[in-house]
Amino acid sequence: MNLLLALFLIMAIGYFLGYLNIFGVKFGASAILITSLVFGHFGTEIPPILGNIGLVLFLAPIGLMAGPTFVNNIKKNGIKFVAIALLTCIIGGVSIVLASNMFDIPMELSMGLGAGALTSTAMLGTVTSLTSSSSPGVGYGIAYAFGVLGVVLLVQILPKVLGVDRDVENEKLTVPESKNAIEALKQHYIDFEPHGLFGVAVAIALGSLLGSIKVPVGETMVVSLGAGGGSIIAGIVLGHFGHVGPVNFSFEKSNMQMIRDLGLAFFLMRAGVSAGAGFVEVVEQYGVKLFFAGVMITLASSVLSFIMAYYVFKLPLFGALGTTTGSMTSAPALGALLEVTQDDRVSSYYAATQPIATIFLVFMPQIISLFFGLQ
Repeated sequence: MNLLLALFLIMAIGYFLGYLNIFGVKFGASAILITSLVFGHFGTEIPPILGNIGLVLFLAPIGLMAGPTFVNNIKKNGIKFVAIALLTCIIGGVSIVLASNMFDIPMELSMGLGAGALTSTAMLGTVTSLTSSSSPGVGYGIAYAFGVLGVVLLVQILPKVLGVDRDVENEKLTVPESKNAIEALKQHYIDFEPHGLFGVAVAIALGSLLGSIKVPVGETMVVSLGAGGGSIIAGIVLGHFGHVGPVNFSFEKSNMQMIRDLGLAFFLMRAGVSAGAGFVEVVEQYGVKLFFAGVMITLASSVLSFIMAYYVFKLPLFGALGTTTGSMTSAPALGALLEVTQDDRVSSYYAATQPIATIFLVFMPQIISLFFGLQ
């Protein structure tokens, strides 16, 4: 199929399916992933670069929008964010080991499942560097789809189950903006381009440089935020200060939302097509137990992470869900949560947790390998 036709046909079908109300749940943009799985199964291919572009186009605007409140949010909840990210990583690690033993799965395959269940490409990179086996990539592809959809369903169903008022919960997310950002709105700084594309481009360029820095840890492992993690951090910094010299970096949220949603669509398309290729064949070869192992890792990590955030650390409901999506490094789940809340303030909770979780998830496979070994 023609690539251009495939891209926008998948997007159109995905948005249509995402609008449908199924037992009170709407998949929203995440339905693009489901559509892409089907297209991928039937042979549609999308270049990897599109997924990379989509990820940074999603995360850079998130950083720019979260920047004005990020520092104050960290001052208020910083220790909680670190603890939740660490807890999620520990739960994920324990679930990976349990899955390996319960389902009689080789550890390297189980760790690939864990990387997919936690939607962490950074973790997958570490796993593949620790073993010569190709099975981590197989496990990642099997678990990724539910790793996305499981958390998407969680952030939609929980508010309904708890019967909360959306507007009341959104007000609990209020965090004062930085003085720099407030001042930037009052001044007439230079806009090289009126819709915010310049700011997003600068954030992505700086973020790609930041994400390319690799810090060696031990003999076999390197720590890197990647372009996605770097872009959200660069966006946060630019958004926090609001300007650099005479150049404006405070933009209309509606413009940022358009760029963010386009990036999410591209990212989901590439991820879905990639996971869909050979999905049925792999399940037939290894058995449905691999799928259930991935589901177990996703649900254990996300549900316990939410319980810790909401019931132990007493974060607001939407803040707890935002922190959960960040600790699961799940950009699509944040997209679903934004549709639920209709409020961008929840992004700051994701932005505060995701980079921390990414670093922990890079270390986790090394620790598992140390105790259990890999082939």
